[in-house]
Amino acid sequence: MISDPFKEDDIGRTTLFYAVAQNDIAEVESIIYKLSGTGLACQRHALIVHKDNTGITAVDLAKKLGHEEIKKLLSSELGRMEFFE
Repeated sequence: MISDPFKEDDIGRTTLFYAVAQNDIAEVESIIYKLSGTGLACQRHALIVHKDNTGITAVDLAKKLGHEEIKKLLSSELGRMEFFE
């Protein structure tokens, strides 16, 4: 269980980055769907757009690694949240 999904390692990556790197869509879903997806301080959006120390997001990493299903999931969540904000 993830106690703080925003906790960063020494290169600024959260658990979401590592789930993406492992191409573990079930873990990615578990991480993002535990967070609020609406409201003024949307936690899900904040985690998905979080950049590591090199300036990439989890979506960028999914794209770079060719993990299309995860990239589509994260991108669609961003689009959905931006539409309703």
